[in-house]
Amino acid sequence: MPSTPRDELARRAAALQQHLARLDFDAALITQNADLFYFTGSMQSGVLVVPAQGCPVYGVRRIFERAIHESALERIVPLGSLRELSSLLRDAAGTPPRRVGLELDVLPVAVCERFKASLEGVAIGDASTAIRLVRTVKSSYELERIRAAASLADEMLQSALGMLREGMTDLEFAAGIEATARCRGHQGIVRTRGWNQEAYFGHVFSGAAAAVPSFPDLPLGGEGPSAAVPYGAGHRRIAAGEPVIMDYVGALDGYICDQTRTIAIGTPSPAFRAAHDAAVAILRDVEAEIRPGTTPQELYRLAVRRAEALGYADAFMGAGPFRVRYVGHGVGLELDEWPVLADGFTTPLEPGVVFCVEPKLVFPGAGAVGIEDEFVVTADGAERLTLPEQRLFIV
Repeated sequence: MPSTPRDELARRAAALQQHLARLDFDAALITQNADLFYFTGSMQSGVLVVPAQGCPVYGVRRIFERAIHESALERIVPLGSLRELSSLLRDAAGTPPRRVGLELDVLPVAVCERFKASLEGVAIGDASTAIRLVRTVKSSYELERIRAAASLADEMLQSALGMLREGMTDLEFAAGIEATARCRGHQGIVRTRGWNQEAYFGHVFSGAAAAVPSFPDLPLGGEGPSAAVPYGAGHRRIAAGEPVIMDYVGALDGYICDQTRTIAIGTPSPAFRAAHDAAVAILRDVEAEIRPGTTPQELYRLAVRRAEALGYADAFMGAGPFRVRYVGHGVGLELDEWPVLADGFTTPLEPGVVFCVEPKLVFPGAGAVGIEDEFVVTADGAERLTLPEQRLFIV
């Protein structure tokens, strides 16, 4: 049975074709896994040709039999090699193409050069912005899947609350949560688009380890298990009275829900409790301003002003030179979709846009607190997709 309904795939292709016409592309060639799944309902290796007009054609190099089972597209054909791409493109476009768009934000140069060689005489441009803009607005079909992922994320939190014990390591705690999640259908992999921005379930860390910075473009890094994986859960043992960050992603059928809650064994210090109250206040202030017409930049600047007013300017979204300059990000099939709640993102929000808001406060040598919820923009405001209460959890 196809993974994605045919009418849903048709809607997505039609939305992309509007951008292709505006950009003067004769077609887009799609190969990246998340994009391929979004437009075909399959992730079997190949090339999807989306002409500016007409029916998309999915050329499959491997595995054709799985692709025709997984995808509801009308036209799925074997593709022996890239040498056949030129004729496939001509057939889909209905005329010799002049200019085609590729996913140049993620396509390796060596692969791009092979495409160029197989499409001699065809001009190559970047279709990645158009693809990401189409994926930004979620349909009701997609929202159903994100809500299922949100339910799983809530189950992960509840399981964590039942298994947290003093003296266990961050890695032991993470392993217990992840085992429960996998038994309940979690897909394991969490896809990201950014170069070298890797993710696996998310992050769990306790006390001072949560304030250790690392290379990912995130407010929290963590020690990690080794220099080979220098982020996330490590070997530190969890103590009573310190904040434990659970920044985990529910992931089902490709779609993800990003969620953070702060947990503690016993009551944390007044300073940490006050900081967590501030993070919740920032989240709620931003949530109240989410509506069509508001820009991501406005929401980010609001969060920064609130952090400053509450006395946490130096701790907001990281410490010192390691602060990140955003307070949220789009979520869907990938963890780092558009929009980003940051300066420079000035396209007004519209219904169906899904993103997280994640105010976090970091105190080097001591620890961190934070909260993260996922929202969808509605006709007159926002709906919170994440399910747990917006509070500090004490076990």
